[in-house]
Amino acid sequence: MTDASRSTPSNDDVSTEQDLSGPAAAQKIADMVKAGNSCFFCTLSMSSQLHARPMTVTEVEAGGALWFFTEVDSLKNIELDRDPRVTLFFKEGDNSGHLKLDGTATLVTDPATIHRLWSPKMRAWFTEGENDPRIGLLRVDPISGEYWDNRHGTAIAGIKMLFGAIVGKRVDEGVHGSLAL
Repeated sequence: MTDASRSTPSNDDVSTEQDLSGPAAAQKIADMVKAGNSCFFCTLSMSSQLHARPMTVTEVEAGGALWFFTEVDSLKNIELDRDPRVTLFFKEGDNSGHLKLDGTATLVTDPATIHRLWSPKMRAWFTEGENDPRIGLLRVDPISGEYWDNRHGTAIAGIKMLFGAIVGKRVDEGVHGSLAL
C-alpha cells in the first residue's frame, strides 16, 4: 500500500480517502492515540467470542507499537497466550477521529521497561509500586487498521455538522483511510 489521497467520486459522499503505510501510518497512529489514549482492547475469549475491555495506552513508539500496563495473571493474558491477535478501538471525541487497529500482543515483564514506563498513578492498580510482582506490560504491534478523522478539529467539525443539519445537506465528513505497518 502506498500513501495516496483520492477524492471519492460520489456527490453524496464528501469524505476523502487517504491510505497510509509505513512511517506515515505510524505517525497517524501516534497522533490519534495522543488525542484519545483510551481504547477498547479486544481479545478472543476462550469460547472464541470477542472480549473487550477499556484500557489506556502508556506509550506509543515511533514505529507504531503501543504499550499497556496489565496484571500478569489477568484473564486477558490467558486469552492472549492462546491467541495473541488483538483489535483496538479508539475514539478521540464527539466530533473527531476514530481509529481501529489490528495487531499482535506480547507480554513483557522486563523490570527496566516497567521502570521506564512507570508513573505514580499506576499505583492505583499496582499497590506495591513499580516492583509489584503482578505488573506486566503488553506491547501491541499493529499490522493494519482504519481511521476516520476530521480535517478541521473538533469544534469546526461540530459546527459543520450543525450547519448540515439546519440546511439539510451533507457537509465535509473528513478523511477515511486504511493503515498498513
